[in-house]
Amino acid sequence: MPTRYVPAPGLLIEALGDGWAAFSPLSGETMLLNDESAAIIELLSERPQDHSSLCAALSADTGLEPHELGARIDDAWPKLLEGGLIVALAAS
Repeated sequence: MPTRYVPAPGLLIEALGDGWAAFSPLSGETMLLNDESAAIIELLSERPQDHSSLCAALSADTGLEPHELGARIDDAWPKLLEGGLIVALAAS
């Protein structure tokens, strides 16, 4: 089963002008996000998802093809993980 992800426990995210501010209790840092990164976090907060299901969900919302969104998600993913904004669920 592919690894599924969720927002980090206690994550705070707020609209800030044209972007978003997100505070991670895991890293203790506040990060500025674009709309794509905020959309990823929003969808993960609805239910745990893996990369493929996230691409499909974003595709339904945007009308873009899942493979197009895959490249965009791949760009955002390391920042979200390293910043402590999303975490992998433990395998069950």
